[in-house]
Amino acid sequence: MSRNLNEHIWTVSGTDIEERWAKHYGWIRPSEQTIYQEKFRYFQELPLRSLDDKARVEYENVLKRNKVIRIK
Repeated sequence: MSRNLNEHIWTVSGTDIEERWAKHYGWIRPSEQTIYQEKFRYFQELPLRSLDDKARVEYENVLKRNKVIRIK
């Protein structure tokens, strides 16, 4: 069974499974859904709950220095 590799043209939209799911099944990325954004924000804020003001500022600076993006 020989198949010619040129029978299918590989395109970005043809190979990106997320685009295919969104187009055919109405799938929405979790990063675009507010439920998941709120859940992520909750777990992202957990380390800050027990910190005083000075430690909170220091923690924010560490995140900035390491280029960690936080959802505000």
